[in-house]
Amino acid sequence: MTMSNTDFFRETSQSRYDLFVKHISKGGVCFTLADEEGCLNLTVGNERVLPIWPTAELANEWASTEHQEFSALEINNEAFVETWLPGMQNDNISVGVAPNMAGEGIVVQAMELKQEIQG
Repeated sequence: MTMSNTDFFRETSQSRYDLFVKHISKGGVCFTLADEEGCLNLTVGNERVLPIWPTAELANEWASTEHQEFSALEINNEAFVETWLPGMQNDNISVGVAPNMAGEGIVVQAMELKQEIQG
């Protein structure tokens, strides 16, 4: 990613989503937040959501406001697409794609995101 964190977070939710899908489609890694007990899961409405970002810096900056005990966890591309997304679908966990500092972002079913990534 070549833009600053501030510029990235100022993009619309759709633009951040599109940038993330493009990043992963080109073989990029992604990051979620984790502590010693596991990954951060958020509740959005009645959905469990795993937030993800295209860089560790974005994930850590997002965590700095309300989730300081969590830090970025790298997920390699193949593991994300082939293991994490199917597992999340099986566990009824949605994906929160690159939420901004206000918590705004697109929430999508895991297999829907996988289909977007794979074109």
